[in-house]
Formats: sequence, C-alpha cells, structure tokens
Amino acid sequence: MIIQPTRKIFIIVPLFILAAGGVIALATAAGPSENGSVPATACGGAASVVQDAIIIDHTCTDLASIPKEWIEQAKDRLRVSYGHTSHGSQPITGMQVLRNNSSYAGLYDFTTNGSVASGKLSIADERPDGDLGNPDRVTWASRTRDYLKGAGGDRNVVIWSWCGQVSDASSSNIDTYLNRMSQLESEFPSVTFVYMTGHLDGSGEDGNLNQRNNQIRQYVRNNHKVLFDFADIESYDPDGNYFLNRGADDGCAYHGGNWAQQWCGAHAGSSLCSSCSCAHSEPLNCNLKARAFWWLMARIAGWGDSGGSVPPNQIQKGGSIRR
Repeated sequence: MIIQPTRKIFIIVPLFILAAGGVIALATAAGPSENGSVPATACGGAASVVQDAIIIDHTCTDLASIPKEWIEQAKDRLRVSYGHTSHGSQPITGMQVLRNNSSYAGLYDFTTNGSVASGKLSIADERPDGDLGNPDRVTWASRTRDYLKGAGGDRNVVIWSWCGQVSDASSSNIDTYLNRMSQLESEFPSVTFVYMTGHLDGSGEDGNLNQRNNQIRQYVRNNHKVLFDFADIESYDPDGNYFLNRGADDGCAYHGGNWAQQWCGAHAGSSLCSSCSCAHSEPLNCNLKARAFWWLMARIAGWGDSGGSVPPNQIQKGGSIRR
C-alpha cells in the first residue's frame, strides 16, 4: 500500500512508516553499490532487524537499491516539513548534489520552499525554524503543532533534527523529547513522525552521546517507530568499516585520521565524494545522508510494504506498517 496524499508524516529524530497492514522489507541491493562492491550488511540485515520499526542507518545508502517507481511515488505523494539548523542541513546539501547531477535526469528533484510541483519532492525546509534543542528542548513541539494546524496543514511528513544537544542531554531530557513526540503522534494520527539520533561528538561507544542515542533507538524498537539514525551513518565508511569505537566525530575524524578523506582518497571519482559545502563535515557524509533520506522517502511512500516491489533477496525489516 502507498500512503495517500492526504496522510501527514512527521520526521524527527528516529523514523517510522504509515501504510496498510502488511510486512515491511528494508534492505540493500543485491547488486553492486556506488563504490562497485556489495555492502557488507543489507539495510535491515541481521544486525538491525526490528519488528514493526523502520530504521534508516548506514546500510541504507545505495540508490541502486531503490526502484525508480518508488522515488516517483514519494515525489508525488509526500509533503515534507523539515526543521533543522546547521547539522540538519547535511541531507539537504547532499540531495542538492543529486538534483544537480544531469545523469539522473531529474529523478531526485525537490523543492525547498514547500511548493508542490510535478516531478519534485515537496520539502518545506527549515519550517518550522529551530531544531530539537533550539531555542530549548520543548519549543519545537509547540511549533510543530502550530504549523500543522496552520500554514503546514498540507504536510504529511515532518522531520526535526538535533544539532549538538544530545551530547549533554540527560536521560530525562531524552524522555522529554520522546514524550512530546508521542503526544504529537496522538494529536495527529495521520501524520508520520520520524525520530532522529544526535550527531557524533568523538566520545565513542561509552560516551553520553551514544548512551542517549541508544535510548532513542530502544524506544523506537519498543514502540514501533521510524528512525533516521543520523549518528549511525556517521559511524561507518561506505565499505562498512566501523569508527565509533575509534572516537569518530561529526567531521568524520577519528583516532587515526579522517575516514571520509581516506575513503575518497582511495576511491577517486566516486559520486559519493562529489564536492559540496557540507556543514561541519566532509562531502562524503552529506552525500551518504542524502541517499539515506531518499531511502526513507521511498519507504514512507510504500516501498517494501505488502504491495510494494522489493528485490527478492532483500531481508525483511519490520512487520505491519501503521496506517
């Protein structure tokens, strides 16, 4: 099933999908990725299978995996609101690279002013303004409510990003975020709200940031939500090499160098390394997040549910899709 145009979807720190009952499949392509190799872990693979939850992570970045028809469905049916500040601009920056690549013939076209145009994904970028911790940890919720009841009444997807506020958040602070998300979901049952983790800060696996991100992840798993795992995407290079345990930060630096610079140095000419002004980070980071964002859009539009066409080797991730 595909979400109807009248449905509303919100994206905030982790993610989740609406559609008719059925099984959701989420995985990586059977064929080569953009770097010419088969990803080590399929999106939704054994390491991250979650019943009734949708988690978009580092394994969900291969555009070749997504049927073009589901990109078109996403552009036709979804109306996105995305509240963020600088770090949250990274997926949009990478999406601009895809939009400007003539070889895709407009497939990944989108607007940023909320306008609705044929063949383009409608995104109201930085609307509402602020982020999940700016100007404080609660204002985003009231802004969301006001926006949906007013100028954003046509939005059926809303996404909010953190800046650096997860790093010093307490467990109680994250509960505040999760509780307000839940409240908004109850007030706007036809809207898809997407949860998100906070960007890396170099504190590693044992740091407060990772503990709080895990708190968000566990809530998503336990309560069948949708998550855009911002931090997980920053923890791996395209070959699946892991850097969180080596102190990786939001700029892709780790104890040993910079994984993005090193990967692009070894893969000259890869489209994943296309130049862009990636806030606080390297172009590779923005380009990976752009691809994960389009994966998210296709899943929300219905790719992988009981009525969607999914490559036969893909591993199922999730169960029934909430409608």
